[in-house]
Amino acid sequence: MVSLRTNGVALHCQQLGEPGNPLLVMCHGLVFGSIATWYFTAAAKLATRFNVLLYDQRGHGKSELLAAGYDLETMTQDLEGLIGHFQSAETGPGATKVTLVGHSYGALIALNYALQHAARVEKLVLIDAPLPANHYVYPSMANADSREALQWLFPEALKQKVQQGNRSAMRFQERMEYLFLHSTLRQDVAAAGDIEDERLAQLDMPVLCLYGKNSECLAAGERLARVIPQARLQLLDCGHFIPIEAPEAMTCALDAFL
Repeated sequence: MVSLRTNGVALHCQQLGEPGNPLLVMCHGLVFGSIATWYFTAAAKLATRFNVLLYDQRGHGKSELLAAGYDLETMTQDLEGLIGHFQSAETGPGATKVTLVGHSYGALIALNYALQHAARVEKLVLIDAPLPANHYVYPSMANADSREALQWLFPEALKQKVQQGNRSAMRFQERMEYLFLHSTLRQDVAAAGDIEDERLAQLDMPVLCLYGKNSECLAAGERLARVIPQARLQLLDCGHFIPIEAPEAMTCALDAFL
């Protein structure tokens, strides 16, 4: 595990697999996501063939907690800095392509990177990408403007651990309160709008749109698979939180596609 400073933020990272293998970067979703999203699911399997890079998004896990920068453009710049650092460290200038996997808001970050740097991306996996985030994500956090309102978002298991004095759970609760009440997170997600079909159609790499059959974001996946030339839609028997609800099926789907 290392802490790398890029784009003005210290990001907590972890690599699995052989450094000489193709680079694969996995991006987790907002608030409840972290390196653990992948470490305890698909990362080990993929690390048999890839150099897998996991990282905590800014404000999440063990990465630096900042008051701003949760918009897609800034978080894409975070990702760009990480990729540039690890590619240069292993292969020098003119590094090979990267494969990207993202879940939820992390999928939108991966998608945004691919749109900006299509020539650098080998393959792209969008796991229940909520495009646009201001439609699919923001409504769930729109009213989370007080500690009392936040209680409705806390999972019951987290509440119980906090009541029991679990330090890890208490730190996570503190981060949630900071992100929702003292950072620009909600405003940034509210501003995360749609991407035109014409722009999506310019993507020329293989894309897997992996969605839950019961996800509220399924219509977004159907659209992405229809508009992106080399995209295909694969459905799993679960909802939006695929890494938690269907980790084994997700891992098999990733392994087969990649």
